[in-house]
Amino acid sequence: MIGRIQKRLRSESGMSMAEVMIASLILAASSLAVLNLVASGARTNYRAEQSQVVSDRLQSEMEKVKQLADNANYERIALSSAPAHSVDVNNPDYRVSGTSYNVAANGSELQAMVIGGAGDVSPTDHFTVGDVGFTIHRFVTWEPDSACTDCKKRVIVAIQLDATPSGGIRHYQDLQAVIADPRAPARDTSPPPPPPDAKPWSFWLTDTPCNYGDRQPLAGNHGSHNTRATCDTGLRTVGNCSTALGITTCQGGAPDLMITHPPQNSTPEPLYNFATDVVAQSVSQDQGLRLMKPATDGCPALDAPAVSDAVNPFRFREIHKWVSPPIPNGFNVQLDGNGTLDLWTKTVGNQAYPGRICIWLFQRQLDALGAPVDTPAANVDLNNLAYFSYSKDPWPTGSKWQEVAVPLHFDLNVLAPGSQVGVAIQVEKAGTSGGGLQFYYDEPSYESRLELQSSSLLPCDVDPWPNC
Repeated sequence: MIGRIQKRLRSESGMSMAEVMIASLILAASSLAVLNLVASGARTNYRAEQSQVVSDRLQSEMEKVKQLADNANYERIALSSAPAHSVDVNNPDYRVSGTSYNVAANGSELQAMVIGGAGDVSPTDHFTVGDVGFTIHRFVTWEPDSACTDCKKRVIVAIQLDATPSGGIRHYQDLQAVIADPRAPARDTSPPPPPPDAKPWSFWLTDTPCNYGDRQPLAGNHGSHNTRATCDTGLRTVGNCSTALGITTCQGGAPDLMITHPPQNSTPEPLYNFATDVVAQSVSQDQGLRLMKPATDGCPALDAPAVSDAVNPFRFREIHKWVSPPIPNGFNVQLDGNGTLDLWTKTVGNQAYPGRICIWLFQRQLDALGAPVDTPAANVDLNNLAYFSYSKDPWPTGSKWQEVAVPLHFDLNVLAPGSQVGVAIQVEKAGTSGGGLQFYYDEPSYESRLELQSSSLLPCDVDPWPNC
């Protein structure tokens, strides 16, 4: 009897120390996962709040300046003091050159600033709205006009967000408007109306093939997307390569999609690997898209859409394309020739070495036979060559991704209904010393995007586009 009681007491003695430790580890791991999701969601919400504050404040600041002209106080539309040049490319003052300002982001269009006198426009002010801090930069320049002298002024309002742990360092946004002197004498002929305000048309790069109408949830680590064909071919990877009689052929696939709203992904760290066929997954070295260096130097002609490729079957590991959805009926989008490509990037393996990339901005249309044709934009800063290039020595390196802003000054035809706007990037062999470069996108903390300036009506302005 006593033995049975002792056995029962031993069976109800509770959890052992090992069981307690295992339970604690499970609880800690679960808590970390939940905290990662909460932190990622908080970053997404905060960056969306920042974007909304910037959009609203740009419009209100521009209206304040315009009201001076409405009240016949045209002389007051001038800077109260001269802004100084900044060496920081993420600061709008970087475009200040003496008493002139580059009204084009690439620095190719200097205009004399209007400074002093009855100037009532402050060059800079810092504000805080809720928990969003930012600096407003204002510039006023003389806008050339062949019909009169000093009768038009260009006003530029730019907002630079404060760097924060949640928002990171973000490239500034600006808004421009040309304001005519209401007292200028009437001309013999009716002048054309002043150009409307240029506004940004932003496209976020995604990891979704363009046969989808909008972004799809990330699928985790995967092989390189073959983006060399057309949207209707769908997703293609190295798994769509085959070898016969010693010749390897890879099927071209859909370019990845560009969307006009930020990604809403809340994926926790570690970040995904978008090119597991290049190098196996390694948290410390390979994340995002890794592009390999090609065999030859220079920036070649933009690849035409290729259904398959036996000459250079693994070319898709060297160049990556994104396209927008087709322009809907009723829209002929006119771009004003200015834009920026923002990329989050770093070297491979946290190694320090110089890097250089080739960039193509292009329009995709169908020819008379229905075949797709990619027409690259002309780089007006580089003798109208059909590509852009960007280099840094050293390229961003270290354990954290860094953002680079590539100015684009281009000539491109009107985007007609049915056409698509696209961008492609490639690592340039001669300008890159290491083993290729890495890029990240489709994540709220790493918003790689293409921003084009347009003064025309955009699809999202009237009837929502599929991805507005």
